[in-house]
Amino acid sequence: MRPHCSKSIRLDRIWPPDQTTRLLSQIGGKPNLPPTLDWPTIDFEDGTTASLDFLAQINLEELPRIEARDALPKSGMLYFFALSQSNEPLQSYDSVAWRVLYYPGNAADLPGRAAPEDAGWMIDNLGYSQTPASQYRNPDAPTGELFPKCTIRFTVIDVWDMPQFSGPDDPRLRPFEDALVEEPAEPERSHGIADVIRDLWKEINPFEPKTEKVPETVRSRAPQNRADIELSDVNELAHECLSMLRAEEQENWYRSRVKLKPESLPYHVEDAVMLLNEVRNGWFENILPIETVLASHGKYSDALLQPYNDWKAKAVALTQDLIAMGRETRLSPEVRGKVLDVLEQNRLLEKEAGAWGSHPDVESALRASLTTLLSDFPGIAEKEPELLAAGDPANELRLRGYLSHRMFGSGDGIQSDLEDDDVLLLQLCSDCDGPRFMWWDLGLIQFRIKREALQAGRFDLAVAEIEGH
Repeated sequence: MRPHCSKSIRLDRIWPPDQTTRLLSQIGGKPNLPPTLDWPTIDFEDGTTASLDFLAQINLEELPRIEARDALPKSGMLYFFALSQSNEPLQSYDSVAWRVLYYPGNAADLPGRAAPEDAGWMIDNLGYSQTPASQYRNPDAPTGELFPKCTIRFTVIDVWDMPQFSGPDDPRLRPFEDALVEEPAEPERSHGIADVIRDLWKEINPFEPKTEKVPETVRSRAPQNRADIELSDVNELAHECLSMLRAEEQENWYRSRVKLKPESLPYHVEDAVMLLNEVRNGWFENILPIETVLASHGKYSDALLQPYNDWKAKAVALTQDLIAMGRETRLSPEVRGKVLDVLEQNRLLEKEAGAWGSHPDVESALRASLTTLLSDFPGIAEKEPELLAAGDPANELRLRGYLSHRMFGSGDGIQSDLEDDDVLLLQLCSDCDGPRFMWWDLGLIQFRIKREALQAGRFDLAVAEIEGH
């Protein structure tokens, strides 16, 4: 498979996020947008307007040299925007649902521009899950600034491609043909401790023991010579190889190397505030009338409205008390108990209203808070090395595989692949801890552009698409 790989540029989050760098490239945060460029907006069919969400900016001077990069200008900044909270395909809104802007000048001295108040638009659809960005936001604040700033650096990587053969004389066909004409060998049976136990079990038990099946060969009969090989056989084998390689890259991506103690969660005020924001946002505070939310949950009554108002007042008061303590403050067991008690009251209230009564994931909230916390209070990194290790994006192999944050190379998505004349301009995967991206159900967003449009510098012709599993 080695001839079927392409060079790609991976976007790696810098960790810890407080590291001092002169890098301008980032995902999330505030863009260094020049005053000559307007913040992109979208007009909906009902006559309302919203500002798009800022996702990333790429300083072209910082990109490493690979062949595909030569199609871009040597300097300047690319800015990427999209209607990130949509539960509909972006194409259903037409091209106004995303925007790629190019600024040819030097953006180093430009201040970060805050998002307009009407950014962070979120569909008022109670049946659709919210992203971590909208879950953890302050319900009383403007929705604009969804994604925390994550400075990035670039790494050149190899990405595996699905082989595309020029014809039957393509020399890259030979290894696949050789593998197909070889008769599959019988797997050697091991004679380790597992076999000893299995044989002993047979002696003392009349029933056949449950054993793992020997992996079966994909084809019942191998072709006898090259003339018997169809291109479909080669493509099938190549797809199996590609799947195996990707499976190795993604293996155990969800397993953190650091296990945190549940009894110590949440750790800091910042984590606790996030959890309280999350449960308050579950009631769509300041987005929909509570009567609408309760009715959607299946049961609305004045008797239920009063307990909700009492609980909300308690959650707001506790949030204010926590913030007054200082966001970086380590929680005492007593204060932690108060937070967990409010979370449990929320679960019971949701259950009474007819919802699932779900409980927030306290460890996920901790990891999501670390980027913001370490950026604002870098001293925590020295005091809490365990937490620093737990939030390290290097623990997430998913961020380093073919579905990672990257530019160029193979554009195999989740549902669709790049066309031959497409260039992968930018891909952002779900990254719930740092920038708090989550594209549908842990999917991704891709910005693609035709080679001809890229050569002409027509970034306005780029196309964005969100894909999920």
